[in-house]
Amino acid sequence: MHPSRPHTATALLTAATAAAGVWAWRDYRAWKSLGKGGLPHNAKGWLITTCFRLRAGDPLTTDVYHRAIGLPDDRPALGNLPHRNGPRPAIAPWPVPHRQTDQFPGTGMRQKLNDLFDATVDAHAETVQYKLSFYETHNPAVTLLDPDEGHAHARLGEGEVAHIHPDDGSMHMIFSPSDAKTVIEEGWGERHPMAGVLPNLPDTYLFVYPPRDEAELAVVKELLHASIAHMSARPGPCA
Repeated sequence: MHPSRPHTATALLTAATAAAGVWAWRDYRAWKSLGKGGLPHNAKGWLITTCFRLRAGDPLTTDVYHRAIGLPDDRPALGNLPHRNGPRPAIAPWPVPHRQTDQFPGTGMRQKLNDLFDATVDAHAETVQYKLSFYETHNPAVTLLDPDEGHAHARLGEGEVAHIHPDDGSMHMIFSPSDAKTVIEEGWGERHPMAGVLPNLPDTYLFVYPPRDEAELAVVKELLHASIAHMSARPGPCA
């Protein structure tokens, strides 16, 4: 072996290690800038979400719903949704926290979104309440009063129905398979990359884009009511 080759190999390994370290540090800092989510907001949480990236599914496919559509627990609640105008927001590459990086709503619209959630919880007080999010762990979530009486989706996340992310105004909601397909195809949201991958995350757990105007706020209202309708339904005869 040529005497310089071991030194060359060592130099290449050192350079690769340094480059990987720089990438990891920058990626970690960018991940932390998204704010808190359902994982520890430290290096451990970053390592977990980095592993999740290797298992993430296609957020825009609806093929996963074909087998479930029409089964007893698939009860569509949405009518004909309008198609959302413009491109979808850019989504950060980390599955947790699941956040968008542009198309943020203004302060006024954020307040209207909060008011919409509050009014909807009040209107469904016999079914849902606010409770600390099972998935996000830091934020309040619309949650079933009695998830144990519900179907599989209701039981998976201790009855969590929907929540708002304070950092960007986006939301997560759980829908019936038919409604999830409609939401994605009409451009109002996308699947969580770990939906149907992690055992307690239903495959209809969707990321819903925040409203940019009054018309889109009205659509979000429809989505939230559909999510509550799905999650509060009693199990079908074959569940």
